[in-house]
Amino acid sequence: MLEKVEHSFIDKQLFRLSLTHSSWVNESNNRDCQSNERLEFLGDAVIDAVIAQSLYGKYPNFTEGDLTKLRSSIVSGVSLARVARELGMGNHLLLGKGEDASGGRNKDSNLANAFEALVGALFLDRGYSVASQFVLQSLNIESADTSCVKSHNDSKTDLQILVQSKTSFTPYYKLISKDGPDHNPTFIVEVLVGDKVMGTGVGTSINKAETEAAANALTRFQNRCSFISLVASLGSVITLAPV
Repeated sequence: MLEKVEHSFIDKQLFRLSLTHSSWVNESNNRDCQSNERLEFLGDAVIDAVIAQSLYGKYPNFTEGDLTKLRSSIVSGVSLARVARELGMGNHLLLGKGEDASGGRNKDSNLANAFEALVGALFLDRGYSVASQFVLQSLNIESADTSCVKSHNDSKTDLQILVQSKTSFTPYYKLISKDGPDHNPTFIVEVLVGDKVMGTGVGTSINKAETEAAANALTRFQNRCSFISLVASLGSVITLAPV
């Protein structure tokens, strides 16, 4: 598979450089020989940017902390090393004799660093668009495991994030009724944006009723288009934020 990537390079020397470990340089008599460490630095930044942009669009209800955790799990050394193995990069690494003898072709650190360097080289050779496509195809964020996001938001927070990302308003909650005895009351609450009711909730406390109202609103408007259609119908009451 790595051969296919190599064929896409205009400058084959950049491809070779991405596979050059520092141990190879240390044993080389060529003073102009360089390692892939600078490309690794560049590739790391490109990968972070590509994954951050993709996650930002894919998970609109995740907080900054959520997105950071998820990105970290996707671009971990273990993950990058796995992709490098799938590409067969270990067999193509340029290693010094000592590093090679010590199993350097299968070390996670060497493989992950080489993958980052390969992305950096591809960025310099073919530009951001091609490098981005390669990163997304290689890391496949569509199947990313979101279980690492332990601090996932509750429904009220999720609804607030959704509304504020598209409008200049914040959802507010209106108590409709309180029924039953004081020791076992039932509250009915509506959540509104502008003058539009987004959802209704019932609970044994105001907070539980508000949470259910928010959850119902999210379920009803989980389709982004229908949500935008609703807030657009509010006219001058709400100003849609740029998408």
